[in-house]
Amino acid sequence: MRVAVCDDEEKDLLALSEAVRIFDTGSSMEVCPFSSATAFFSEEKREHFDIAIMDIEMDPPNGYDIAKKLVEAGSAPIIIFLTKSMEYTLRGYGIAFRYLTKPIEQSKLNRALSAAVNEASAKRFVFFMDGASHIVPLDDIYYFEVFNHYTILHTIDRAYTFRATLKEILLELPPVYFGSPHQSYIINFAHVKTVMPKEVRLTNGAVIPISRRKQQDFESQLRMFLRR
Repeated sequence: MRVAVCDDEEKDLLALSEAVRIFDTGSSMEVCPFSSATAFFSEEKREHFDIAIMDIEMDPPNGYDIAKKLVEAGSAPIIIFLTKSMEYTLRGYGIAFRYLTKPIEQSKLNRALSAAVNEASAKRFVFFMDGASHIVPLDDIYYFEVFNHYTILHTIDRAYTFRATLKEILLELPPVYFGSPHQSYIINFAHVKTVMPKEVRLTNGAVIPISRRKQQDFESQLRMFLRR
């Protein structure tokens, strides 16, 4: 799991990085320190972070500015803001996962990181293929389809083929975000572009049929997603 820590005060950045490593007793985190929000943003565009712990009060663009830009682009990691005052809390509604006041207390950071790790894990789909476990972010998934007793997972960068039923897969996915318009397909509602009576078009250009038997339930699920 990739974790970014961002603070323009060197002493605070070192202390924060060490505090994250103290939390990470299983050595499952790659901790990447950044002394500016701009440097963090450049790296995030190159390779996505799961969690970002960011000081708000930095030189412009500050932590809030960069986090807001990532959220609006739909590519934000789980964000924990650090602040000396709470003036940003209302502005940060819908952006920050947690707020922590400086100086950081290890126990409070541990609780915030534990919740963030659980949230990040819930945003991934894990499956077994070719003798290995594969982990795919839910946002990267367009759709699943059944073909000759195999399931094909279509993502933004490749397709994976593995053995699993759509029923088994649905049990592993958050129901508000995924639905089945047809007995051979599961789609990610976040990638729906157009819905017609007999088919749904996704943002990658795929056209998925909507069966008459599933149409009512599918449309109800889609409405729930749009109202969330």
